Amino acid sequence: ADGKQAVEALRSTNFDLVLMDVQMPEMDGLEATRTIRAAASGVRNHAVPIIAMTAHAMQGDRQSCLDAGMNDYITKPVTPAVLSALLEEWLAGPPSSGPPVASAKVLGRAAGPATFNADALIERAMGDRELAEAVAHSFLVDTPRRIAVLRGHLKAGNTKDVECQAHTIKGAAATVGGEGLVGWALALERAGRAGDLASAGSAFAELTAEFERLRQAMEASTLLSKH
Repeated sequence: ADGKQAVEALRSTNFDLVLMDVQMPEMDGLEATRTIRAAASGVRNHAVPIIAMTAHAMQGDRQSCLDAGMNDYITKPVTPAVLSALLEEWLAGPPSSGPPVASAKVLGRAAGPATFNADALIERAMGDRELAEAVAHSFLVDTPRRIAVLRGHLKAGNTKDVECQAHTIKGAAATVGGEGLVGWALALERAGRAGDLASAGSAFAELTAEFERLRQAMEASTLLSKH
């Protein structure tokens, strides 16, 4: 649930590898990684491979992960094939000498934004169309609720809560292949982080419009239109 729990787990149990979220409450992934690497942290293996898992995609974000002591980086939403390749690389065995060395790769698909990328959703479901359909239905039910909560945070001027809620919507949109919605959720997340309510309000208007386009595209797709 948070970085503190990750550190405590590594103090009591041996793990082969850590998949570390970056944005977490209490202690984020960067601080947790620095703690794990510190000699005084009490963890069992200070050199355990740590893989950043984050929706952040900027060069500076990647470098922050590596500078904190992480060994590699994978972008969310994660595809099974990419995750499998990364695990095979880092679990194949210890390096010949010294601690693991960061590969500094960016793993994940880079493409222009699309309102709805159904193929990406099906790929993340490992080709299971029923699973992809269930994920899509869940997203369409849950997201309007999150947008309503986000609207309330904006009205109250709670920029930190705006940032957190936008981050959640961004991850959910990425999972279902709503690439356009990801972009506006990211803009809103950044505005919340900067305390810029004016920009947040503008981004929110675009986000709600983009969600409606996404909803229509999903419902018209072959994945859901049969219902």
